[in-house]
Amino acid sequence: MCVTEVVTNAHRHTRTSLIRVLVTVQRKQVTVSVADDDHWALPEPPVLREPEEREGGRGLLLVERLALAWGMTVLGGGFPYRKAVWFTLARAGSTDDGTARPGTGEE
Repeated sequence: MCVTEVVTNAHRHTRTSLIRVLVTVQRKQVTVSVADDDHWALPEPPVLREPEEREGGRGLLLVERLALAWGMTVLGGGFPYRKAVWFTLARAGSTDDGTARPGTGEE
């Protein structure tokens, strides 16, 4: 569900023709990073202001509630810049292990 939400956001809210999905699997955690070439289309923090009946606009709220952590990283020093929206899922009972920040290519 989290992958679908983040990829859908990249597709719907950017003009990029290429969306990259990177998955890093560790023993107790999985981190997914979804990158696009539109660093200006930044995700908005999840805030539920609209009525519950609304069909859209709650994707990042779902990611926030399901993931151990999530965030955004602006990548690259050349043009075009890229941004990656990432999230980490963990096994029940696991905690953050302090690895490098996801989406930077340093993990």
